[in-house]
Amino acid sequence: MSRTHITNLYGVGGIATVAQRRTVEVAKQLGFNEISILYDNSLRDPEEFDKKVAGILAGLEVGDTVIFQSPIWITSKVERDFIDKVRQYQGKVAIFIHDIPPMMFEGNKELMPLFIELYNKADLLIVPSENMKDYLISKGVTVEKFVIQNLWDIPVDFMSNFEPKYLPRISFAGSDEKFGITENINSSDIELEIYDHKPEDKLIPDNIHYHGYVDEVKLLSELHEGGFGLVWTEDMYWREYMKYNASYKVSTYLRAGIPLIVHRDISCRKLIEDNHWGIVVDSLEEAVERVKAMSEDEYRKYVESVSKVSGLLGDNYFTKKVLVDTLYEL
Repeated sequence: MSRTHITNLYGVGGIATVAQRRTVEVAKQLGFNEISILYDNSLRDPEEFDKKVAGILAGLEVGDTVIFQSPIWITSKVERDFIDKVRQYQGKVAIFIHDIPPMMFEGNKELMPLFIELYNKADLLIVPSENMKDYLISKGVTVEKFVIQNLWDIPVDFMSNFEPKYLPRISFAGSDEKFGITENINSSDIELEIYDHKPEDKLIPDNIHYHGYVDEVKLLSELHEGGFGLVWTEDMYWREYMKYNASYKVSTYLRAGIPLIVHRDISCRKLIEDNHWGIVVDSLEEAVERVKAMSEDEYRKYVESVSKVSGLLGDNYFTKKVLVDTLYEL
């Protein structure tokens, strides 16, 4: 009987490896085997690649299914060659697309055809959103089977034995410098909580508070107090990417139990509107006005809706569904 394997990247920091590791933890509960890939630039060398990949795939047998988590942040050629090696075992291959570097970084956009070539080697693609599926097809993907991810799970427990309350507060977990938040919210009526390091050379208004880096449990606990979670960027290239990707920030705020503030172009807009998870706006000015005008009763209705998905995110519901749907579709 054929078995199912899933790759797991080691040696890279940040959300990239957290997402892969958490996916593998769920996969193991479902009986999958882990294929460990160490981030290793020597894989660019053909001789080293052949030698090391032979070791990485030593546990594979003919007919086995492999779910490859992409990217592994070396080169798309290494990923394409890796899939070619897996293909020699004559089993099914799915690629779980976490991020697409040419869409993330403007300097890499000319590499997109190489990633399309990679994705076309799969029998099935796991993609963040319907928008991403449509976009990849428009760029030349010919794979016929897709599974839509929609949301990242946040399987983290925190103190949540009370209901978040309405506060004229907007929280942003991310780089203020990169995403341009504080310079575009000018209202002193709103408390702005920024989970980023405080700039040393800037005069900070009294309503803006920097918290620096905090661990996930502390972040969720503080967010859960109330207010709104902001998913935003003023960087137009990144905003374009947000039409397609699955944002970890979206899941973090939902797991914390607070309603979202998002730009209307975000990939999961329909989910947010259909499920009453937050407010969809065109500008940060509009967001501030919506927050200031909201009643406590209206806020409570958002919190009730968000609480339903918060539990699912904590229980790895979306990851389990993606993996089970993938096996079914293959």
